[in-house]
Amino acid sequence: MIKIFFMWMISFILSLLGFYLIESKFTIHPAVISGNGNLAIIIILLFSPVFIASYFYTFKLVRMHLKNSRSIIFPVILLFLSIISCIYLIGLIADYANELIIDLGGTPSNPQSRIYRFGWFNQYTNSLFFNNYSFILTQLLAVIVGVLTIIFKPFLNK
Repeated sequence: MIKIFFMWMISFILSLLGFYLIESKFTIHPAVISGNGNLAIIIILLFSPVFIASYFYTFKLVRMHLKNSRSIIFPVILLFLSIISCIYLIGLIADYANELIIDLGGTPSNPQSRIYRFGWFNQYTNSLFFNNYSFILTQLLAVIVGVLTIIFKPFLNK
C-alpha cells in the first residue's frame, strides 16, 4: 500500500509538472508571432508514460481504498461527486477554449486567425488540451473508472 501510494505521488507530481510545462512554457501567447513549430510535442511524448502511470496509480489507489468498503454508499457518493465535478470542469474547459479562440482571432479555418491553416493542435493551442482543468478532469476520470469497477464487481463476477 505504501509503495503504491509513493508511486502514485511521484507520478502525480511529475504528471502535473508535464501539464504545467506544456501549458505555460510551450504554449505561445496569442499576441506573439511564432514560426518555430510545436515544440510541446517533444514534452508530450516524453511525459506520456508518466501521464499513463499517473492515471493507472490513481485508478489502483481508488480501488484499494474502496475494495474493503462494506457499504456501497461511499463509492456511490464518490462516483456522484466525481461526475458532478467532471461536468463542472467540462464547462470551465469550454469557457477557457472559447476565450482562447477569441484571443487567437478565430478558428483554424478563419483567414483572420493567428492559427489559420495550423489545425487545432499547434503551438498556440497546446493549453486547450493541457491545462489545470484537463489535468483534474483526466484524474477524475481515472477515479470514476476505479469506482465503477468496484460498484459493478459483484455483477461482473456472476
